[in-house]
Amino acid sequence: MRPLIRKLFSLHDLKYGWLLALSIFICAATFYADRVIDPEDQFWLSAAYGLSFGIAVLWGAVNYIAHMHLNRLYRKGEDIPAYVAQLALSEEDKQELQNYLEDYAEDLRSQGRTQEEAAREAVSQFRVQELLSLSKNSLLFELHAHYYLLGWSLTAVAAFAGLALIGWMTFPHSLLLLLAETILAAYGFGMAFLFVLYKALDALLYRKLKEHLSD
Repeated sequence: MRPLIRKLFSLHDLKYGWLLALSIFICAATFYADRVIDPEDQFWLSAAYGLSFGIAVLWGAVNYIAHMHLNRLYRKGEDIPAYVAQLALSEEDKQELQNYLEDYAEDLRSQGRTQEEAAREAVSQFRVQELLSLSKNSLLFELHAHYYLLGWSLTAVAAFAGLALIGWMTFPHSLLLLLAETILAAYGFGMAFLFVLYKALDALLYRKLKEHLSD
């Protein structure tokens, strides 16, 4: 239960959070000016709303990219135990692979290579073999599950419902509550939409990589 909660509500998973905060601030300030000042010329209000939306879109893009990591299998490694330890294998398979790489490195050392050169060459050769033989079953990138978007979307929707109830019972004409409800609803549903979009991008990226590696 605890790992699921951590996945749903991890602030650490919100990359470039300052961009999201800036978008929320501009949107809130613009909404306030729209309701209080209500200028005749709506151009600057439209531009400010557009700016907050554009920053939110930019955050969505950089947040997605920041969660893409090169598959551990294809990362460079110069230390055999450290390289093997990061792979998603059982302990038995790790030990077998480490023995194989160390035996290979020992052969290279007997041919005149230094210990560092032999270890680097053994890891490099293994990665090349994996690229040639297993790449069809191993994605180049590791993609994040992005459950935190659902968690914070649910939090925003719940907070929206709570504030709406409080406003209806106590301050039905409160501008501050209306502003908070609007921000929570807009960004809450935006995060839910972003989760669906991320999953669609994951599926597209996965299909393209499989097609490319199958050629």
